[in-house]
Amino acid sequence: MKISIYHRTTYSYDETVPRLSQSLRLYPSVCTNQSVINWKINVDKGKIKYLYTDSLGHQTYSLTNKNISGSQNIIAKGEVETKDFSGVLKGHKERVNPECFVRYTDLTFPSEEMIKLCNKVNKKNDQISMSHELNLIVADAIKYKSGSTTIKTSAQKALAKRKGVCQDFAHILITLARYIGLPARYINGFLYDEHSAMSSSHAWAEIYIDHLGWVGFDPTYKKCIDENYIRICSGFDALDASTIRGTTTNYNGEENLSVKVEIAQS
Repeated sequence: MKISIYHRTTYSYDETVPRLSQSLRLYPSVCTNQSVINWKINVDKGKIKYLYTDSLGHQTYSLTNKNISGSQNIIAKGEVETKDFSGVLKGHKERVNPECFVRYTDLTFPSEEMIKLCNKVNKKNDQISMSHELNLIVADAIKYKSGSTTIKTSAQKALAKRKGVCQDFAHILITLARYIGLPARYINGFLYDEHSAMSSSHAWAEIYIDHLGWVGFDPTYKKCIDENYIRICSGFDALDASTIRGTTTNYNGEENLSVKVEIAQS
């Protein structure tokens, strides 16, 4: 499937920022599951420079600005051709041992309630069967409600509220998988769904399965990933997998963020 993507991030500042340094990881993952037909990252202020490809395979760029005021737009757009491998990530080059992804973070630390969910899993099953079980358990554990959580909401809090967005579904699944000893990580990307208004930036989880490697599970939709997904960035959790990170120098004003996403089948 060929999918066209337009992703615009707009930062607005109420005062002049003396210095703004940002790191961008907005280039689609290089793997057999997806081929980049064309892709551009543009900005209306500052200069973009390619830095390196990190140990997780992210093409990383820097963006610097001095004395920036008003708003700043970062636009990533292009066309990607995708293939369905039943969720299995193929041909992705990285240098990080999967066992690194068994450790918890502040956003993915298990509560007693989450441990009880893990107890529903049949531990006698193989890893892939347990992963599918966990995916369905998480899918039924909370309800999707836009705006119900923030980027800083932990898996514990989302489960306690019984509602969240794709980020929260992914965080809960990652936490449960790690609790039973399976490496798991957070994935930032895009989802094309012709039947839903949720075609947008999206988040899901990858769980490492012996003899298969990393397998993508999406508890928001109760399935493994397929050709409708475009993978961008991975990490321990949503904060670690951020596509844009930045720091300001000598700035005490307000910063506001807005995002516009357009996804269509080419």
